[in-house]
Amino acid sequence: MKNLVCVFCSITLLISCATEDASTDINPDLSSDISPEINTESIQSQKTNFSSPTADEQLVRFAIIGDLTGGERSGVFNVGAQSIYAMKPDFIMSIGDLIEGGTEDIAKMDKEWSTFNKNLNNRDLEFYPTVGNHDISNNVMRQWYEEKVGPRYYHFVYKNALFLVLDSEDFTDVFFEELKTKRNDAIKVYKKDPRDFAYTEYAQMDERKFGEISAEQKEYMVNAIKENQDVRWTFLFMHKPVWQDKKEQHFKQIEQALSESDYTVFNGHVHSYEHTERLGKDYIQLATTGGEMNAQSGINMDHIMWVALKDKTPSYLNIKLNGMINKEGKVPAGGDELCLNSAGCN
Repeated sequence: MKNLVCVFCSITLLISCATEDASTDINPDLSSDISPEINTESIQSQKTNFSSPTADEQLVRFAIIGDLTGGERSGVFNVGAQSIYAMKPDFIMSIGDLIEGGTEDIAKMDKEWSTFNKNLNNRDLEFYPTVGNHDISNNVMRQWYEEKVGPRYYHFVYKNALFLVLDSEDFTDVFFEELKTKRNDAIKVYKKDPRDFAYTEYAQMDERKFGEISAEQKEYMVNAIKENQDVRWTFLFMHKPVWQDKKEQHFKQIEQALSESDYTVFNGHVHSYEHTERLGKDYIQLATTGGEMNAQSGINMDHIMWVALKDKTPSYLNIKLNGMINKEGKVPAGGDELCLNSAGCN
């Protein structure tokens, strides 16, 4: 009898302990499984009745191509051109050096420009060129450009945004002739040994590095700015970084005319990407869309720039060509077979 009592007590103790352990173990599990109270009225008020998107009639979207000549690498520009057309911007801009140039042979100029247009293949997309030092390398090319292509500098307004396209090769006829001779001499040196090019007179000239804006062009641009003071943004396009010439005054007067405006400046020529701020504004130097990668500073890459303007705020996106992938998972225009985005591609 005494043994039975002991067994009964042991069983009772075990049940008590198990119950106590269970109560301490269950509570945390239950608390983690219990969902917080849901305010269904709040969810109902946040529900969206999806409808068609609202068109933004003031949204501006355009693409910019970089230097594609000055050691053009065959096929690279076609990748950018096909990709841009697939993206369907409102229009296409450039920062110059669209043909190899450096010639006074009209037939050669015509052929090079025809090849560029064929590769661009912009079809129903408007294209606005900017002249570079390869596009007008001498007085003969300058006259040809104005007769066959269009004005060297111009402007237009689109959806209340002002676009200024400048000519940074705006030299006098006399100086342009001198520059041509020095350029040709420097090219001969380059062909013998590229390392010696930097020591030529042409390579060390400020006009070769920075270009020039004439007084006549300055007046044209200042008037265009004054006539469009109420635009929400101004975009400037040129080939050479004229403002970097400490002696230059005409572009600085254009900047002064824009002192009360919001604006962005785009240039090329150096074949490397660089973003700087000047006078509190964005100055963006594009790299290449097929040109030789030889810059010692900045970022070497084949790319296009996508620019959008919504309300009074622009946005910028650099898109590398080797990141352009079509629906088949390939780089357009046979780009998988090309060397893109590296200084070692030359």
